[in-house]
Amino acid sequence: MKNKGNFAMLRHAVGMLPFLLILAMLILHLALPDKTFSKEERRYLAQWPVFHIEEVIDGSYERKVESYFSDQFPLRNFWVYIEKSSRRILRTSTPIKTDAD
Repeated sequence: MKNKGNFAMLRHAVGMLPFLLILAMLILHLALPDKTFSKEERRYLAQWPVFHIEEVIDGSYERKVESYFSDQFPLRNFWVYIEKSSRRILRTSTPIKTDAD
């Protein structure tokens, strides 16, 4: 009987992990200052766009907001590093095709 209680508690804790991850990312996004330049990518990062009703109507405002959230994602440099490293590993670990293949 005690094992069922422990299993249920563990199942609820694991079920809360995605919610806690999203909550942590929201808190980090609100707490960390916006960056203007990425040294790793050698480019300027998107900033929060100025609101104009014309841009909302033609859809460009939504694209700018999406670009802002993509560029200002918490721990973005870490994720960019992981992505670049995985591409490098996958590129070097793929078998080389020869004429005999």
